[in-house]
Amino acid sequence: MIAVFTLLYIAGIWLFYVKMKVAPKPTNLAVCAVIGVVAIGAIVILWRFSAPMSSQVVVNRHAIQIVPQVQGPITKIVAQPNVPLKKGEDVLFEIQKDTYEFALEQCQAALAASEKLVEQQQAAIKVADATLQQAQAEMGVAKADLTAKEASNEKTPGAVSQLELAELRQQLAGEEAAVRKASFSKEEATFALDVATAQVDGAKAKLATAEFNLSQCTVYAPADGFVTNWQVREGSMVVPLPLAPMGTFIDTSDLDVVGVYSQNVVKNVKPGDKVEIAFKNHPGQIFQGTVDAVIAASGEGQFVTSGQLVDVSDIRSSGKFAVKIKLDDETMVHELPMGTAGVTAIYTDTGKPFHVISKVTIRIKTWMYYLLPF
Repeated sequence: MIAVFTLLYIAGIWLFYVKMKVAPKPTNLAVCAVIGVVAIGAIVILWRFSAPMSSQVVVNRHAIQIVPQVQGPITKIVAQPNVPLKKGEDVLFEIQKDTYEFALEQCQAALAASEKLVEQQQAAIKVADATLQQAQAEMGVAKADLTAKEASNEKTPGAVSQLELAELRQQLAGEEAAVRKASFSKEEATFALDVATAQVDGAKAKLATAEFNLSQCTVYAPADGFVTNWQVREGSMVVPLPLAPMGTFIDTSDLDVVGVYSQNVVKNVKPGDKVEIAFKNHPGQIFQGTVDAVIAASGEGQFVTSGQLVDVSDIRSSGKFAVKIKLDDETMVHELPMGTAGVTAIYTDTGKPFHVISKVTIRIKTWMYYLLPF
């Protein structure tokens, strides 16, 4: 559009000064210059706000630091650098299992002992219950005997000696004490069963931990992707510390295409707007997409909490926002390398006649990638 207007402008100047033979004067020369500058400036402004372009485009992927859950020497390295791997299926490396197998066996033995202790306490409760029933029965007999003798003595005074009655009362008191003792024994056995049951639960938890630790001796790919920066060797000691990763895993199951735009030109950009992208590693091709989100935040505006005051000389901003773009071609999600650069154009709902400028420009750019491979 700018080129077309320029040609028309030149043609108009030619007609005005050549065909119409108007004498060039400072006044009309100045007017013609102002008309050209204002018109082209207006076209550029409308173009930039209706179909903004950016050459600051990058393909971003998530990088996962490989940190094992357990420690030990590496016995086998399976994964090769930059070779595609499947999540949860392909093995990265294996850690020595001996220590964790011993721990698992100990936990299994401890669980078996705890379960036997539960059975023992259950049997003790049965014994205590039988003892309590027997004591209650003997107390009932003693109480019935005493009641009968007291009733007989009331009808026939002197039929039962006071000594015999005292002995019966003493026997009943002994039987009541035996009942209380048996009841306490049953309660004690119940408490012991609760403790043994809790020990079984603890042993099961320890067994689950031991099984988990043993399973973590084989480290699998955390996602679909490939491992890079692979510095480990067999025999290397690995530890579960995030500050000492074994390597870096690149997740290829998803990607983010991010373009950087000036804050003023994204005022008309909204999610769902059509996008065209030209990548440097795919010269001559245009990829379609849509705006996923305008990330209206920048690290330049973040103040980190610390004990120091903010230095005003460090407060600055480049005046740009990032725009996250979603590609229409889902196959490109797995094909585009991390860090791929390019150029992108966003087509907003405003100034649609000016979209053609960005459409032409981005197509020129993608073919220029053949001529200027840098």
